[in-house]
Amino acid sequence: MDMATDTRTLLERELQGSVAFYADSTNLTPDSRGYGLTLDCTREKDIASIAATGFALSAWVIGCERGYLSPGRALEITRGTLHTLLHHVPHHRGFFAHFLNMSDAGRRGKCEYSTIDTALCLNGVITAAAYFQDEQVREMAAALLERVDWRFITFEQDGQARFRMAYNPDRGGDYVEGDPGFISQWDMAAEQKMMYLQAAGHVEPELARRLYAGFRRDTGRYDGQDVIVNPGGNLFAYQFSEAWLDTAAYLDPDGVDWFNNTRLATLANRQYCIDHAAAFATYGANSWGISAGDAPWGYDVSGASPALLPLKPNGTVSIYGAISALPFVPEHALAMIEHLYREHPQTWGKYGFYDSYNLAVEPAWYSHSLYGIDKGCSMIMVENYLSGLIWNTYTDSAYIQNALKILGFQKRS
Repeated sequence: MDMATDTRTLLERELQGSVAFYADSTNLTPDSRGYGLTLDCTREKDIASIAATGFALSAWVIGCERGYLSPGRALEITRGTLHTLLHHVPHHRGFFAHFLNMSDAGRRGKCEYSTIDTALCLNGVITAAAYFQDEQVREMAAALLERVDWRFITFEQDGQARFRMAYNPDRGGDYVEGDPGFISQWDMAAEQKMMYLQAAGHVEPELARRLYAGFRRDTGRYDGQDVIVNPGGNLFAYQFSEAWLDTAAYLDPDGVDWFNNTRLATLANRQYCIDHAAAFATYGANSWGISAGDAPWGYDVSGASPALLPLKPNGTVSIYGAISALPFVPEHALAMIEHLYREHPQTWGKYGFYDSYNLAVEPAWYSHSLYGIDKGCSMIMVENYLSGLIWNTYTDSAYIQNALKILGFQKRS
């Protein structure tokens, strides 16, 4: 791989900082009911996210492999985290509560039991079990995966089998409009593709394949090519499943090349920023990445074309979104990383790059916060770009290999 030594060093510093972030933002107090749970965001010191905890499980793998953590310490944290997930974290038929009290693992308020956040956590579980090859880890991972009742959130609509997004039994709970119960559905192409892999070994093979075929493949155009888009054009939705699954190695049952799809969507995202650079000072060839994360006004979800929903550019660049694009558009991502480090030192801190920045507001705004899911995606993608560690560990695991076979994915020749 042709990459300047100083750039490689910068990426390795970003990796080490990312693992340090998880070590400092995870409850590692012995005998705590919340042991192993990771902060949702550094602005809130006692709110853990089940998804961030899944990224943390992958951080312990990276930390062990690179020597940031001793093998014994990495295994100890992993065992403790899986014990917490299995015995203390509230769940409904295996689906975890989205937000938790970091100290005691209690469900935060009336938050939903989330399918995608559970799946992000379980991706970390699968990765840890495959990497450590430890009997205790394997047994707890198998129990967590087996416990999820995928049929509970499966339903039929217009001849298609689909997943619900979440479940909330509480009136007045998060995302509940009217009567409590199921919330929305995964009927579009987005970040949920990992869910079909996880469900494949726990439902009938025919149903598993129908579920994977059940979400829409809406398309847009970039550079004369079709792109399967998520409705909002959010960059993270092209990246979260792809952080673990090596889509460069497989085509889906219909011959869809998800790796190239993410590459095209990323190039389109960058071009959108170039096209709107005159209106927003943050945007440009070396400053792009419209996604979801920190913004001057709080958490923001934004997107770029091609998209189905109306777009409202606001000048916020999600730094982690561009870093997460390293394996797909390395030249452009590396150029932005170097540009930020050199020209905008405010974007760099103790744990590497912060979440985002926006030069189109007065005064210019630089995030000094980190989200567990954002830092996790960029961390995994940097590691994948440098070594392929997480892609190889997860994709080659017996669990995922079985799922790929059931769904009919084909390995590239």
